[in-house]
Amino acid sequence: MINSITVDLYGQSMVQQNQLIDIYTHFRLLTSKSWTTQNRWSTIGFYPDVVGTAGYDTANSIYAPANNTSNNGTLNLGLTKRLKYVLDYDGETLEWNSTSTLTNLISQTELGMLYVSHLSTKVDWGTTKSPVLQYSVRATIYLKDIHPLFEVMPISKSLNFKIQIFWNNAVVNATHNATNWTNQASQYRAYNGILPLLLNNVDDGFDSAPNGTLRASVCVGDTCHDSTQKGFTGVTTGAVGKQVELQVQAVQMLKEMENSYVLNHLRDVSYHNYYLFTLRNITGGESFNHLVSNAISN
Repeated sequence: MINSITVDLYGQSMVQQNQLIDIYTHFRLLTSKSWTTQNRWSTIGFYPDVVGTAGYDTANSIYAPANNTSNNGTLNLGLTKRLKYVLDYDGETLEWNSTSTLTNLISQTELGMLYVSHLSTKVDWGTTKSPVLQYSVRATIYLKDIHPLFEVMPISKSLNFKIQIFWNNAVVNATHNATNWTNQASQYRAYNGILPLLLNNVDDGFDSAPNGTLRASVCVGDTCHDSTQKGFTGVTTGAVGKQVELQVQAVQMLKEMENSYVLNHLRDVSYHNYYLFTLRNITGGESFNHLVSNAISN
């Protein structure tokens, strides 16, 4: 969800802006999380993909347009697990049991009041209007997962942080011909970034569907900001908050422990930073010169 972040402490830059940190963040999750941390994966919407289900082809396929990475949702356990984190009020609570829908336990309105991740709008207009699927996802993002600085911060007080976060708000158009994905194009707002959506294969979502174009977008908050989608009949305000909340853990220490901690208040904080430089429009075998940077110290 996050394209880049900057952090200042008392006016001193601690984390400089680098785009596409989500790629590095996802790599950290894949390489640092063990099965013992699985109890928090549903909180952050994480589950590793099965490598064997992804692919790339120079021709159109049922899984993806030509020259796009593909995903076989039928065999991808990670995708299946992540989909279960988002509740469908018409979905089965017992697999293959059509009478065990979630609506027998709780209504769509009550799901919205609980602020849980769920499918908040599902309208099939038949042949008259475009169908609408609107997901309201309660996304929890740990600061320590965004940047290593927050992972090593000691217990502190009276610190003056300035944190700026730039979100991946994007839109994609994807066309299918009832058999293959044939085309897709993404549009990014503000700070470029990526589209944090995974298009499933035709067998799982578009098998025998008529020719058409899918338009999907990601927005932070409860409002759809895509001008095209806002014109669709049925698009409503999502069942999540309007604002992003920053929650910081507060610790109350015993007096003697606090005094001892304060007397030894000097701490050396060592953390890893990273820099990303993109070299564009360079073909294979071509020679090039590029100044990476001349202003990075330490």
